[in-house]
Amino acid sequence: MQKALGFYYRGTSVFCPFCNRSFRKFLPGGSDTPVLYEKQIIGAGYRLNEVCPRCYSLDRHRLIYLFLKNKTNISSGHLKLLHIAPEGCLRSFISSYPNIEYTAGVKYMEGYYYSRMTNLIDITNLPFEDDIFDAIICSHVLEHIQNDKKAISELFRILKPGGFAILQVPISKILETTFEDPSVILPEERKKIFGQFDHVRIYGQDFKTRIEEAGFILKLFNPIKEKLCDNIEKYALNPDEDLYVAYK
Repeated sequence: MQKALGFYYRGTSVFCPFCNRSFRKFLPGGSDTPVLYEKQIIGAGYRLNEVCPRCYSLDRHRLIYLFLKNKTNISSGHLKLLHIAPEGCLRSFISSYPNIEYTAGVKYMEGYYYSRMTNLIDITNLPFEDDIFDAIICSHVLEHIQNDKKAISELFRILKPGGFAILQVPISKILETTFEDPSVILPEERKKIFGQFDHVRIYGQDFKTRIEEAGFILKLFNPIKEKLCDNIEKYALNPDEDLYVAYK
């Protein structure tokens, strides 16, 4: 199936760095839930040019790849990295580095597929010592967690001084304050109100404050402003999507 899709979409307009293949376009992907458009959610919604037809990487995965390759030194020295809810394309890429001591964990697996090597962990009560990881990737996870502030503080606790954590979430362009309502518990209600059946909030521009309150120093990496690549159209990135990188 993968090879057949890759053949059908063969071309040179877009490029996936994970599988090192070029295509005339990527597959469409994402949800068309109305609230995602009403609240102008960056990192969500239906996109025509999003999914690699060979390895199924998404635009946000390619954004993280470009940051890791161009703005970090992941290829040198021993590095302990925690990957929460590990995406297959990123997992394969990171695991290819022999210098990286890789740990993967997820809170629950219902409705999702993860490798059997993925540990079941509670992100609000992580089973790790203080100051143990050099890097953390936690992408599109916190919007699923009821006590996200506790989760962010736990990520800060286990990160080494000088380390970095990629904390990416779908975020509204127009909401100044994060919207959440603990009384919304039914999957169909959550999809209607938050955009997905297992989301518990829509983050606003105050997501930055939540990260900094835990003690992190936050830097935003925009693919254009920070020159993460030579051509964002080539990787089908969203020019409005900043990568949230928190440093300790």
